[in-house]
Amino acid sequence: MTAPDHLDLESEIHALFETKLREFAAFCRENWQMTDKDIAELVMPVEHPQAWLQGYNAAITDGISGALDFWLDEGGYGR
Repeated sequence: MTAPDHLDLESEIHALFETKLREFAAFCRENWQMTDKDIAELVMPVEHPQAWLQGYNAAITDGISGALDFWLDEGGYGR
């Protein structure tokens, strides 16, 4: 096995970091959705449960990914 001409550990770590964060965002989308049953079982009921449910699910699906995109751009992670 020969050694690479140039080691770019920083770029590899950034890529791995972004990949793992995106995997977490996907996990949230797939596993943290609330259902009608979940909203009915809240310990502290909310005034408009369906609107709350829609907002929560939107935050979990699009919100986390959008926030991650923004944070990566702001942090200069080579996007």
